[in-house]
Amino acid sequence: MTETARTYSLWFGALCLALAAFVYLDNTGSEHAATNPDELLYLQIARLTAETGHWLPLQATEMKHRNTKPPGLFWQGIAATDWGDHWELWRLRFPNALFSVLTAAMAFFAARKLGGSFSAGTVAALSYLAFLGVYRHGRVFLTSAPETFWLFLPFFVLLMLPSARITWASTIGFGLIVGIGLLYKSFAMVIPSAAALGWWALHQRGYKVFEWLARDVPKLALTGIIAVAVFGLWFALDPQRQFILDDFVLKEDAGKFDADEDGYLATALWGKHSIWQYAAGWLTNAGLVAPLVLAVFVLAWRNRRQMSAPEQLLWIWIITLFVFHLFPNIRYERYLLPAMPAVAVLCALYWDRVPRWVLAITLVVSLVACLALLGGAILLTKQLAGFEAYSLLDWLTLAAICAICAAGLIRREWIRPLALPSVLLVYLGFTLFLRPFDGPIGAFAEDAAAAARGRSVVLPAPFTARDEIYRILLPGADVQHIREKDLPSALADQSNRMFILSISLDAPQELPGFRTLGRRLNLRDYFNGEETADMLRGNVAKHLFAWDLLVERVPSAAP
Repeated sequence: MTETARTYSLWFGALCLALAAFVYLDNTGSEHAATNPDELLYLQIARLTAETGHWLPLQATEMKHRNTKPPGLFWQGIAATDWGDHWELWRLRFPNALFSVLTAAMAFFAARKLGGSFSAGTVAALSYLAFLGVYRHGRVFLTSAPETFWLFLPFFVLLMLPSARITWASTIGFGLIVGIGLLYKSFAMVIPSAAALGWWALHQRGYKVFEWLARDVPKLALTGIIAVAVFGLWFALDPQRQFILDDFVLKEDAGKFDADEDGYLATALWGKHSIWQYAAGWLTNAGLVAPLVLAVFVLAWRNRRQMSAPEQLLWIWIITLFVFHLFPNIRYERYLLPAMPAVAVLCALYWDRVPRWVLAITLVVSLVACLALLGGAILLTKQLAGFEAYSLLDWLTLAAICAICAAGLIRREWIRPLALPSVLLVYLGFTLFLRPFDGPIGAFAEDAAAAARGRSVVLPAPFTARDEIYRILLPGADVQHIREKDLPSALADQSNRMFILSISLDAPQELPGFRTLGRRLNLRDYFNGEETADMLRGNVAKHLFAWDLLVERVPSAAP
């Protein structure tokens, strides 16, 4: 029995898989879930489009955002909320969390077949769900989860049938599958998908180019045509086709090739969108599992001459996707997420050869992260004197998570089985840390929410569409987003508007000329340079935790 087969017994592996699924599917309604600011804009587009009663055209508060992405995600959001009649965050996010769990299932079955054991499949599934990029982008209302599922599905089919050649039947199926993925992301993604399938077909034919051109290229061309035709439904059904061309094709997609003032080459070599930062995306997407992924890449390079055909297929998809995103001037690490299921399967195939000390690094960092969450919970409890922020069960669970991570470092034979579960336990600990913010104290009281219903509520915030969260917290209110620098002039306005103001926990909660109707505990996620420097000096609670006050002008204060 190999070490991989011994890592996870049936019962322990099943327990770990259940933990992973629970971490992803639980608490999807949390306002403070790990996410990306783009989610707020996508929420807005889905809501405004649903309000029209039509699938198309897509709507946004600012015209420049109306066609920022194809309609797949927004159609999904409209269907999940029954045309906005049940506008709840968990309903919008749950389908994407489910997509990620299903993608992990693909990694599980592929690795179980290739590795020959249930344990190998468990390693692949846990690795995928432990990746920080997947956790951050794969369980919220973003395009990454469905895009990854649909674009990886053809390669999963080929992995399960490694000796099968691309046929006309599979060509049609792959075209439909990839086409659905394009409806979530971009028609341009047909290029890496078709290129990887074409490379695999050429590889299967022993790089006999003329035979490949005659027998496979026509099938691959049909795959691309079908995929683009599925994406073309957007153009066919949208009455504002010119806006799609202007906003999405020319600005959103082609605009990624526009060089800035430093020039294309300079931007590619340094800066926030450089090739090097993009290449490091394999590790930043892996997060706490980065040591494992780096070790697997090194081991695979050393083993490059002895790779099996399925492993070669995995690398074909990984390399093709990576190279494709090298060319635009905008390169984000999240662009690599569709290849992360393949990386997870590789983690399972090389699991035996990864040194224990590499996995021990993950355990050490996981323990530090758990202790930080425990410390944050203690700090919040001190700040909220008089409130029961956490229950006894919450404290016991946080302590148990820290103990499990520490236990993996005590005995050598525990390192391998506990390395991946420890990362998922960190995510569970993060959910527990958020418990007060997601509970009653993190929401406005019913009487305050009722007072805001039908009223204009002004929200100063640094991010576009931040008001979407408050539309959920204050149903029926007309929440209006303004820039923070415009707050003084808005407060001076004598109109009958309400305001949401953020203050530190120890600040006075009554403002001159205003009445406080309600408050809620909030966790700030954006800090300017001065605030960040102050936090590094030890003043964490002052900037991290805040009260959101719902206030209105006192009538007697009006002229």
